[in-house]
Amino acid sequence: MAFTMQPVLTSSPPIGAEWHYEIKYDGYRCILSIHSAGVTLTSRNGLALTSTFPEITQFAKTAFQHMEKDLPLTLDGEIVCLVNPCRSDFEHIQVRGRLKRPDKIQEAANARPCCFLAFDLIERRGEDVSSLSYLDRKKSLYSLMAAAKLPASPDPYAKETIQYIPSCDHFESTWEKVVKYDGEGIVAKKTNSKWLEKKRSSDWLKYKNFKQAYVCITGFNPNNGFLTVSVLKHGVMTPIASVSHGMRDEEKNAIREIMEQHGHRSPTGEFTLEPSICATVQYLTILQGTLREVSFVGFEFQMDWSECTYAQVIRHSKTVHPKLQFTSLDKVIFEKNKKTKEDFIQYMIEVSDYLFPFLKDRAVTVIRYPHGSGSESFFQKNKPDYAPDFVQSFYDGSHEHIVCEDMSTLLWLANQLALEFHVPFQTIKSRRPAEIVIDLDPPSREDFLMAVQAANELKRLFDSFGITSYPKLSGNKGIQLYIPLSPEAFTYEETRQFTQLVAAYCTNAFPELFTTERLIKNRHGKLYLDYLQHAEGKTIICPYSTRGNELGTVAVPLYWHEVQTSLIPSMFTIDTVVERIRKQGCPFFDFYRSPQDEPLSAFLHQLKKQS
Repeated sequence: MAFTMQPVLTSSPPIGAEWHYEIKYDGYRCILSIHSAGVTLTSRNGLALTSTFPEITQFAKTAFQHMEKDLPLTLDGEIVCLVNPCRSDFEHIQVRGRLKRPDKIQEAANARPCCFLAFDLIERRGEDVSSLSYLDRKKSLYSLMAAAKLPASPDPYAKETIQYIPSCDHFESTWEKVVKYDGEGIVAKKTNSKWLEKKRSSDWLKYKNFKQAYVCITGFNPNNGFLTVSVLKHGVMTPIASVSHGMRDEEKNAIREIMEQHGHRSPTGEFTLEPSICATVQYLTILQGTLREVSFVGFEFQMDWSECTYAQVIRHSKTVHPKLQFTSLDKVIFEKNKKTKEDFIQYMIEVSDYLFPFLKDRAVTVIRYPHGSGSESFFQKNKPDYAPDFVQSFYDGSHEHIVCEDMSTLLWLANQLALEFHVPFQTIKSRRPAEIVIDLDPPSREDFLMAVQAANELKRLFDSFGITSYPKLSGNKGIQLYIPLSPEAFTYEETRQFTQLVAAYCTNAFPELFTTERLIKNRHGKLYLDYLQHAEGKTIICPYSTRGNELGTVAVPLYWHEVQTSLIPSMFTIDTVVERIRKQGCPFFDFYRSPQDEPLSAFLHQLKKQS
């Protein structure tokens, strides 16, 4: 039995002046109660989650501690792990929900905090406000969140673990955001609706962002009417869902007949069928390789079963511009592991949530390999004349740069075999750096362990200044160390003072390891520390970009504990990186939450005093 008010699913969005719209998030529906004695989190089914998400309950105690006059407070909302402003990583929420040991829970909360997105107000100052109109409750909730200085809309980079879900009176603009960020959907709410406990009411309607996929029918259970549907994954027909909803009786009867004539019946009475019949299904999301909230759409008798691939499912899982066309998907582009363009496009889609933050507001330069990796290539700095209109760009007064921060632009570039994405250190809105990057470039791939040693020496140096740094493989033979900054905090001249001093320290303290010599012949087998590379107009390989070598290695962010002698760059390819993120999270998860302005300012101030 649900304790919270529940929306009713609708197949068409309600439009009219009496409706407001909120973005719907895929998480744990929850009631947050804040009172003088403490904080409680309760799931919609009445389960206590207070100790499961300590990052929320601990933050709630401090966020409202100066607002005693507003207590007790009760908020309705969703516990989420935001990957972008409109979408939550439900798989991570599930993992968090299963943790029991307090030390493991706290460890997970520190590594990748979840947050509570508040969308309704039930109680304020101990007064039940559930009978007020939706708009009045929303207004009161907004003023409360503003007084507590909490984010006015969901922000994956905010440190506050309680945030506000705004509403909008325009369906189209809300839906455009849902589609752009691949959100779960919207909830439409009547402006005069009350909050009703333990009720499913048509005053709230949920409209979901369903996708479609082609699948192959490989099994049937006559006892419950469920079909097993599968796709080709790594060349093996692999189950991806069980589906019954949406099938008409005549369709079920037709399947039963086909199974009895052509299928194989097991001792339990269930049928299996060799790949032959294709179908379209509708689904909401993919969780651990399985489709969620699946329904049957129709048979696809004209399709060949070999077209039902997992890569095809991923490719159709994002809404892109109708003019975007994919070509030569079976072309091998990474020769050593025989990865095709379709595999590459699948990788770009699956890693996009982690790639986009580093492409946002950046004038991207790509390296294209028209015939695949290892062959001829060329830099593309400008938007070409033949680029379709949907490809975003920015004119800086002399060049029309591509700005790649939506799925259509990303996949157009991927289809053009842009295998490398390089970005400047500043955004298109600034002429100042948004990060410092120290590039550690050993003489050859065989000397990679020099980069490991150098990275650890620099970490010790940065730690002594109180500066947090983030390591990343270059994807070729080196390691790059990132220091995040606020975009307007420092000039390139100021960051040059820092990088130059770092270079001088390293070459003096470790003359056998580091050199700043630009001519390769004069480096004498030492690791090149290029402090001049960090400058306006220069670029660096983007985190999670592939490289144009025959293995398709990735410029992957690392955890510091991984930067040791056992580190092997060739292990990080499009085959392994997505699964790595799924299991371990992104090492740059809090990169944009952690600008190092204060310790770097203190360092530069000390430097000026000494000069």
